[in-house]
Amino acid sequence: MTPPAGPGRHTSWQGRRRYAPAAAAVLLVLAAAACSPSATDTSAPDAAAGAEGAGAAPSFPTHVHALALKPGTTEVLIASHEGIFEVSGDALTATGANVDLMGFTVAADGDYLASGHPGPGVDLPEPAGLISSVDGESWSVESLGGESDFHALTATSGGIIGFDGTLRLSRDGKTWTEARTQLRPYSLAGSPAGPLAVATSESGPYVSRDAGDQWSALPDAPVIVVAAVTDSSRIVGVLPDGGIVTSADEGRTWAAAGSVTGYPVAVTAAETPDGLHIWVMTDAGLEHSIDGGQQFHTVVKQPGAAS
Repeated sequence: MTPPAGPGRHTSWQGRRRYAPAAAAVLLVLAAAACSPSATDTSAPDAAAGAEGAGAAPSFPTHVHALALKPGTTEVLIASHEGIFEVSGDALTATGANVDLMGFTVAADGDYLASGHPGPGVDLPEPAGLISSVDGESWSVESLGGESDFHALTATSGGIIGFDGTLRLSRDGKTWTEARTQLRPYSLAGSPAGPLAVATSESGPYVSRDAGDQWSALPDAPVIVVAAVTDSSRIVGVLPDGGIVTSADEGRTWAAAGSVTGYPVAVTAAETPDGLHIWVMTDAGLEHSIDGGQQFHTVVKQPGAAS
């Protein structure tokens, strides 16, 4: 299908449409793998974790589930199988409790919201339900403790959107309703400053303009693996081949930028006074662009990744 004409659309975007069938297959595999315990196992990080001793956090997360930014900053939070990691120079530092954060987002008020499974010694139900924290170290259960494991989670100005097999909405984190449009998203992204949300899936992205209650397919959009939505409602998507696409009109038209060097697993973005910054976690490490995705450099290299 040929994408619609629109301001800012680059002709190179069309060439990337050939990845759409492969992208669907990739998303299906990733969705299945995310539910499997073996999905968190990669030989190099596990060996490092073992060397540091039982219960010690590894120097690099074994499985990254989401990226976000500390409230009011451009400091990256990495939500992983071992809790939260933060960037320290060219290394990562584990700063949170040992919780497998399957879903993670930062709400408009700055609270961390997550879901997943408690690690050894962590006093949370299994599964955790929706949990909240101000620092990633101490978590409290907001709702659905022992009931829900949200593998996709985001927040907009209208509340929280989570997927635990059913797409659910909550305005206060306590009570939940089912979204009128039901999807099976691979990932969710939303803008805490507005009601726009994006869901990625094997059939392509969907957009909601009412905080996740109703969703519309974007049939002329590229199939993207993961997405981010900035406070100004700009959408940043990452293709399976690492290509970056952006949309300034809620997904109606898309512009192609550059690409990351590894396979993408999570993304976050921010509009700053000096332009659009994008961070992508890949199987090569954490990559960062200061020019809207045109060029990336590796901030922290994945152990064992090719140079």
